[in-house]
Order: sequence, then structure tokens, then C-alpha cells
Amino acid sequence: MHYTSELIMRLPSHQHPLQFRGYTLMELVVATALLAILIQLAIPPMSRLLSEWQREHATRAIADHLVLARSEAIRWSQRVVMCSSVDGLRCSPSSNREWKSGWIVFQDIDGNGQFGPSDKLVAVSQGSHGIRSIRGNALLQRFVFMPTGMMASGMGTLEIVPTMGTSQRITVNRIGRVRLSTSLPVE
Repeated sequence: MHYTSELIMRLPSHQHPLQFRGYTLMELVVATALLAILIQLAIPPMSRLLSEWQREHATRAIADHLVLARSEAIRWSQRVVMCSSVDGLRCSPSSNREWKSGWIVFQDIDGNGQFGPSDKLVAVSQGSHGIRSIRGNALLQRFVFMPTGMMASGMGTLEIVPTMGTSQRITVNRIGRVRLSTSLPVE
């Protein structure tokens, strides 16, 4: 022990083993300010990227279900309906044009356009998060595919509007083909 205290006393102050080197308050304030600036610069691009990803996810989910509905109509030679649905159990009322809460795809065995006990459920979607709106043109509430794969009505369009970025349109033409297109940026 005697040697240790002598050794400590002989070392210059900058080599003292018990002396700790830390950051000053000013260094911590400057580093925190720089970090805050970098975060402020990174958040808008990340928000836009997340919004575009959510839009792409919603677009792909709807397009995939439309293709599924058409192929099931052809496969089973049966009318297949894809309609907006809030609860996943029945089609939304005709006054509700919003699709972001979800939709269902079913074989319309009784031909009334509404999901009922005699119909066969094909798919359910619980909707899309982070999307401002998914709306149909005019009063589009459902897509009805005939056993030939053609639409029972004319062409239908859904527009997916994200919280920021560009919106996207899904158009189903009379013969049941799905086409995607990008719209104007969302403000």
C-alpha cells in the first residue's frame, strides 16, 4: 500500500489514475442541439416514406382482393361481390362510400348483393391504417363480378388518399381488369 500512494503522488496530474474525464455541460448542450436539428431534418422524409408505404400496402390489398373476387367468380361460375364493410360481417349501407374501414369478398349465391347466411365468404379485410380515405367514384359501394369475370355494372374506381404524398387510383374496367394509376399529390 505504501508503494501505491507514493506512485500516485509522483504521477503528473494529467496521469492521475483516480481523475475522470467527462463532458462539460456546454458540450452536452451543443450535442443535444445538434441531435435535435438532425431529428427535425429526418422526420418529414420518414413521415412521407411511411405514408407512401401505407398507401402502397392499401392499394395492393384492394387490388389483390379485386383479382381474387374476379378469379373466384370464374372458378366457381358464381357471382362474387366485393363490398365495403365496417364490421367484416355485412356490406356497408349504400350511403357509406368509404372503404378504409375494410371490405369483404363473398360468393353471392342468393343474388341479392348482400352477404347473408346462404352466401360463402371468400375473404375479409380489416381495412388500412394511416390512410386518410379510400373512396369510390360516384356511389360505388361494391364490385360485382359475373361468372364470366366481367363486371355486372360499368367501370369502377377507388381512390386511395394517404395522409401525405400522392394518392393512387384503382380502376376496374368492364371486363374486370384491374389497373393502377397515380393521382395528384395530397396537400
